[in-house]
Amino acid sequence: MLGCMQREPTTRDDGRPLPRLREVYADDFLIGCTLGGNPLTDYSSDEQALASTHFSALTHENPMKPGRIQPRQGEFAFDKPDAAVDFAQMHGMAMIGHTLVWHQQAAEWMFDSRDRARALGHLRTHIETVVDRYRSRILGWDVVNEAISDKPDEFLRDSRWLEIVGEDFVTQAFRMAHEVDEKTELYYNDYNNELPLKREKTLRLIDAIRQSGTRVDAVGIQGHWELRGVPFEHIEQSIEIYAANGLKVMITELDLDVIPRDFSGADLDGPANAGGTAEHAATKHPADRRDCPPEILLQQAEAYRRLFEMFRSHRKNISRVTFWGLHDGRSWLNSWPTRRTNHPLLFDRELNPKPAFDAIAYRV
Repeated sequence: MLGCMQREPTTRDDGRPLPRLREVYADDFLIGCTLGGNPLTDYSSDEQALASTHFSALTHENPMKPGRIQPRQGEFAFDKPDAAVDFAQMHGMAMIGHTLVWHQQAAEWMFDSRDRARALGHLRTHIETVVDRYRSRILGWDVVNEAISDKPDEFLRDSRWLEIVGEDFVTQAFRMAHEVDEKTELYYNDYNNELPLKREKTLRLIDAIRQSGTRVDAVGIQGHWELRGVPFEHIEQSIEIYAANGLKVMITELDLDVIPRDFSGADLDGPANAGGTAEHAATKHPADRRDCPPEILLQQAEAYRRLFEMFRSHRKNISRVTFWGLHDGRSWLNSWPTRRTNHPLLFDRELNPKPAFDAIAYRV
C-alpha cells in the first residue's frame, strides 16, 4: 500500500486542523485530482478519504482513454470508468471525462483502413456510446487531447487521425460530442499551450472549430511544469488571451517536477517529439530519493504559492485546477521520462501534507 495515513485527512499528525482544499477554493474554482484504475478497489481507504476530503473534481487518469475504454471494436470496458463516476457522485465531486480522441493510447482498431469515411464512422460510434453512457453524470469532456504539433513549421501533429481524416478530425469530434449531449462541456486539452507558439496554434484551432458552427467551452492548459522553469509570465498572458477570446481556462494536469529534465512538455513519445534530446543527467539528482531535500520542497512550495496567487487573481476566467495524481507515490513522473523517485504534488507518499500544501491552503 502506498499510503499509510493513520489520521483524519483534515488533521496533522499532532492533531492540529488541516484546511480542506475544496472548501478553501470553493468560491474560486473547482480543485481536482486524478485517480486511476478502480478508485473503489485500487486505492486504500486512506487514499479515498484524502481525495474526497480535499478535491471537488475528479479526472480518471487512464481508463477512459480510447484504447482502454474500447480496446476492441464493440467491446467496451466500462467497469473502471463506472466506478470512477460512482466515486465522484458519492463524494460530491464534478467528474471530468478524459479523453475521447488522442493519438496516444488510441483504439488501434479505429485505424483498420485508410478510408476517411470508415474512420469517422468508428469515431462517431465511439463518441456516441461513451458520451451517452455518462450523460448528465460528467461535467465535461476533454474531447481532443494534444492534437497540435510542437514543431514550429507544423500546425497539427503527425498522427493517423490527421493522415486518414485530415485537419478537420478535431472539428468532427467536437461536433459529434455536442450532438450527443448539448449540455456537457467540451474542452480542448494540450501541454505547452501557455507558450506563444502553441497558444497561437490553439487559437487557430479553436477558431476553425467555431467557424464550423461547433462549440468549444474551455481550453485546458495541462501544467506539467518543471520547478526550475515555471513560465509564470506566459501562463498569465495566456489566461488573459484565452479569456479575451471568450474561452474559460482550466489547469488540467498540474504537477511541479523537482528533478530537472532537458525538455519541456508531456509527450509520451519522449524528448524527440518534445523539443529536446534523449540525453539525461548521468548523475542522480539530490531529489531522486524517498526523502526529498527540505530546501527543494520549500522552492516547490513557493512556486505553487505564486501559481495559486495568479490563479485566484484570474478566478473569473478559470473554472478548474486539477492536480495530475493524488500524492507523490501515485504520480506518473515516477516513471516518465525515466524511472525515478519524484515529488511533484501536494502530499507525500505517506499522504502527509508537504510545504506546497501549506503554501496554497493558507491564503494570506
